[in-house]
Amino acid sequence: MEFSYYNPKSIQALVDTLGGLHSYALLAGGTDLLVKMKEKLLRPMPEAVVDINGIDALHEITDEDDYLWIGALVRHTALTESALVNKKALILAEAAGQVGSPQIRNRGTVGGNICNASPAADTVPALLALDAKVKIASEGGFQEMPLADVFQGPGRTCLLPGQFISQIKVQQIKPDEGAAFLKFGKRKALAIAIINCAAWVKIADGIISDTRIAFGSVAPTPIRLYELEKWLIGKPANAEVFAQAGVIAAQLIKPIDDVRSKASYRTRLARVIVFRSLVTALERVQVGCSFE
Repeated sequence: MEFSYYNPKSIQALVDTLGGLHSYALLAGGTDLLVKMKEKLLRPMPEAVVDINGIDALHEITDEDDYLWIGALVRHTALTESALVNKKALILAEAAGQVGSPQIRNRGTVGGNICNASPAADTVPALLALDAKVKIASEGGFQEMPLADVFQGPGRTCLLPGQFISQIKVQQIKPDEGAAFLKFGKRKALAIAIINCAAWVKIADGIISDTRIAFGSVAPTPIRLYELEKWLIGKPANAEVFAQAGVIAAQLIKPIDDVRSKASYRTRLARVIVFRSLVTALERVQVGCSFE
C-alpha cells in the first residue's frame, strides 16, 4: 500500500493542498481511517493521506456571545475535561465521555465523529439537541450549514471533494433551559449504542416553550424528531406529558435489526430513554419550573 503524505499547518494550506489532489483521506484522530486502510476496507484506497493535526486553529474551543465554537480536531477527552463545555454545553461533555475507550477518546475528534457519519455516533445527538451548525471550508471560502443537513446515509455526508469541516457552532444552555444525553448499550463502556438520545427543553412558567429531541441508532442517520418537538411545545412539563412523548417517539422512529439489537427492542427502549432524558433535562433547568 503506497500513498503520498501531506501535513499542512494552516486552514488555508489545507484548502490549497486539497485543491491539488484527486483522491485523498483526511487524517484526524485516525481511529477509523487507519483501521480501514490497514484492512483494505476503503474502496478505492486514497492516493494521499492529509494529516491535519498540525493545524492549531482546529483544536480550539472558544466562547462567543451565546455560542461555543468547537474546532473539528477537538478530542473527545478535551470535550469531557473542558470547563467551558461542562459549564455551557454539559450534554456534549457527557456524550463525548461515552465514546469508546479512554484510548479512543484521547485520539478521536468531534469532527471525525461527524464525518464518519455513523448512525450510532454518540456526540451527534447531543450536537443536534444543541442546534449545532458546522462551518465548512473550501476554495470558495466558508459556509455555515445545520448539522442535520450534513448526513446523507450510513457513512455518507454532503461534503464534496475539497470541502472539510473546520468548526462546530453550538448554542449555550441558558438558565431557563436544560438538556440531557442518555445511551443504552450492551455494557456501560466500550459499547456502540443500541440507542442514544439527547433532549433539550426551554421552560417558561412550567410550560415547554421550545424543545429539541435527537436520536442515534434508530435510522440510517442520526435524527431529530421534529413532529415530537412540535407536539411538546405548549405542553406542561410533567411526568404524564413526558411518558406520552416516549410513546410518540416509539411510533416515529424506524429502527432495524442488527448485531446489537432487534428493532422491537429499540422501539421499547425509545419510550424509556425519551422519558428519562426529558426528566433529567427538566431537573437541570435552573429557573421557571418544578418537576411533578
